This record gives sequence, C-alpha cells and structure tokens, in this order.
Amino acid sequence: MEKTNQPKLLLGIFIIFIIVFLNALGPFFQLQQIVTLGLLPFLAGIAFIYDSNSFHSNKKEFFIFLTLFILSLITIYYYKGYDEYTTSLSSLFGAVISAYIVIGLVTNVNYSIYFHIGYILSILFLFGIMVINGNITTDFASALAVRDRFLLNANAYSYFCVFANFSLFYLYLKFKNRLILILLLVLPLLFLIIAFTTQSRAGLLLITLINICFWIFVNKPKTINSFYKVFRKLIILISILLLAFQFIKIYEGSRIQNRVEIKENTKDSRELLIEKGIEVFQENPIFGVGLGQFPLYNKFGLFTHNSYTEILAEQGLVGGILLFSLFLIPTFKSYRNYRRDKKNPLYKFYLLFFITFLIYNNFYVFYKFPFSMMYFFLIITLQKRDTTFQINRE
Repeated sequence: MEKTNQPKLLLGIFIIFIIVFLNALGPFFQLQQIVTLGLLPFLAGIAFIYDSNSFHSNKKEFFIFLTLFILSLITIYYYKGYDEYTTSLSSLFGAVISAYIVIGLVTNVNYSIYFHIGYILSILFLFGIMVINGNITTDFASALAVRDRFLLNANAYSYFCVFANFSLFYLYLKFKNRLILILLLVLPLLFLIIAFTTQSRAGLLLITLINICFWIFVNKPKTINSFYKVFRKLIILISILLLAFQFIKIYEGSRIQNRVEIKENTKDSRELLIEKGIEVFQENPIFGVGLGQFPLYNKFGLFTHNSYTEILAEQGLVGGILLFSLFLIPTFKSYRNYRRDKKNPLYKFYLLFFITFLIYNNFYVFYKFPFSMMYFFLIITLQKRDTTFQINRE
C-alpha cells in the first residue's frame, strides 16, 4: 500500500462502521464475535501496513499493555474456572488489538476524526435502540424499572457517553465548527438523560463535571478583551445555575437518588467487591488468582468494577505495576505539557481526559475491553502527535 499523508475516505468509513458495530450494532444483532475475531484483526492488519516502517518506535504504552496480556497467559497453569479465563482472555486480546489499531491508523496517517465520529455515532445508535426497545420514557428519571432491561450493562451507556463527550471536545478544539458547537451544547443533555435512565451514578457525576471543566478550564478564549471575558464568565455562570436548578428538579425523587443515598450502615455491593479484591490480593500478592478468576472468589460472582483492585487480585503486584505504569505515563506527560504551555487548550484537554480516566477506573474494569482501550490509546496517540507538532513549531 502506498502511504500518503491524507487518510482515505473509504477506510475512514470502514473504521466508523467497525466502531459502531463493536459498540452498538454487534450486541444488538448478537454478532460481537464477528467484530472481536474478524473485523478487529482485519483492521489491525491494515494498521500494520500503515505502521510497518515504525513498528518499534514510540510505543512504550502499547508494549506495556502487550506485556500485561502476555502475563495473563500464565493463568493457564493455575486457573480455577476455564470458561471465565478464556472469556477474559478473548476480551483482553481484543483490547490489545484495538489499542494497536489506533496507533497504526493515527500515528503516521491521521484517521482520528473517523474514530471520534464512530464513538459519537455509537451512543446515538444505542440511544435509538433504547427508544426502539421502549427504555426511554418522558419520566426517564423517576420511572420504576429494573436496570437489567437494557441491551448492554446499564453502566456501559454512560461510558460511551463520556467518551463521545470527549470526542466532541476534541473535534471542537480542532475545527471550531458551528455544527460541532451545536452538538457540543445539545448532546451532553442527551447524555445526562441516558445517565438518569440507566441510573448511572458515576456517569451522571462525570458527564456533569467534564462539561463544566471544559467550558471553564479548557476552552478559554484567546482574546484579551476584558469585557468579553467578563461577559463570557457571566453567560457560563448563568447557564450553569439554570441547568443546576433543572438538574436538581429532575434528581429529586428520581430512581438514581435512591442509589446514591445508601442507607446508613449499609455498604454498597461495589464496596464489598473492592474489599474482597484487596483481600484476594493479600492472599495471592505476586501473580494473583489469574485472569478472569476473581468472580469465583466472591459471593456475588462479579468482577470488582475497579481496575486497580481487579488487576491486583487477578494478576498480582506484577500486573499492578504494569497497569499503573500504563495509566500514569501518559497522565504525567499531559501534566508536563500543561506546565510547559498552560494556554494550550489541547494540552488542557489531554490532562482533563487522563485525570477523568484515572477516576473512572474506580468504577469499571476498562483495561479488559476493546471499546475502552481503543479510546484510551486514541487519546495517547493524539497527545504524542500534537506534542511533536508543538515542539517542532517552537
């Protein structure tokens, strides 16, 4: 394949299709295996062609992640549940493949816009499926309904909302397009409706916080006109107050309020899972109990919903060091970039994303899944591209 600096439209459309199929249409048509075992490896092959001349260069985080996957292979010698192991291994393999795909298709030839569009369309398709299945009603916040009625895990919808929200941030900072601005103002309201409907506490909190941080911290105007600055701050403050009043009105008496306000002396199941994860780690500190095995060590039969305790419980201190390194290296890089140029909105965007991602991993095991690691490595790769570009300009 002849390499050019311009992305090919046909491949871009194919990327969008795969992401939407991975996140929404695959589960809807019950064809997830086609994506994991077919489409993702095929796209990884295309990525390798683009990346073949620079395969070993500037991939520190990817090789850390690959090492974590290789470490998980030793579980074959001491697993307790074979099906649990193979299921987790398949998902982790898909995550590694997904990570490499964005590296290969963004580093040299920048296909990132298609990945961002794919994530935005994914949540729109998922919302459409919710409507088709009757999961969205006018009393979306207070409707009495079980959380397992959705196509995906109820919390997964908020994960896609957060990633799509960050994609909107990035596209707006890059292009300052009026259409993107409208989407940036409207879609977060849809994301909040989804969070209320699925009763996602973390989603509700983070969607709110990242949008406030974006308008106050990230997207600051370059103009030095003092009147404009004061007027802008006033508009933002009024908007936040109006939305806050409406938010409180919806929140009062909502189903999610019952999940947030846990009764005194009653522990949430996630707290119990985290405590059990720490206990399992203390009993198996070096290599853990093995990939995918933690559900067999707790009465709920669930994973910990926390990346940090999950990795320590299942892959021990060795796996923990690898995962912490994977998450912290790009975070420290974004902080150094921000310290070097505090006015650069992209540097602030990257810092906001990595801090949010570190927090969000307290609520879900993101490192095991293709959709999340594809997005994580997308932001890593874009940060490297933009850092190199800024350094070359100086």
